[in-house]
Amino acid sequence: MGSGEVLGIPIVVLIAACLTLVVGFLVRYTTFGRQLVAVGGNRSASVLAGLPVRRILITTYVISGVLAAIAGIVATARLTASDPSAIGQLAELSAITAVVVGGTPLNGGRVRILGTVAGALLMQLISATLIKNNLPTSVGLIVQAAIIVVAVLLQRPRGGAG
Repeated sequence: MGSGEVLGIPIVVLIAACLTLVVGFLVRYTTFGRQLVAVGGNRSASVLAGLPVRRILITTYVISGVLAAIAGIVATARLTASDPSAIGQLAELSAITAVVVGGTPLNGGRVRILGTVAGALLMQLISATLIKNNLPTSVGLIVQAAIIVVAVLLQRPRGGAG
């Protein structure tokens, strides 16, 4: 699975594409997806609107755990080995950066699935470029942190009452 191909396309890419389509469909075309976006945008308003916020959050955490398990299986298959103390370390920074670069606002209310995929590809491109130029991984972390800071500054509300 880690190094296999189907019609010249790596299986890992096919898994990622399938999961992207499933999550995109789930978020965009199902009641659960709309409720999830509502809870992510404003939990208090969702409670007042009568949405089952607790059930939505628990379901979301379960889905997140299943997706993390799939990611672990894929990572283990790609590396043909596993080190539970190292695989995925600092991956959360890359994930947050991919989501922010993809256009999903940090305060919730909107979901950009394809934007997140594009953000992840951009982060991998930056990482590969830094590795190719023999720069330490700390430089990559600094670049990702800078991207997040810029994205947060760009997402700030403009103007305001004053």
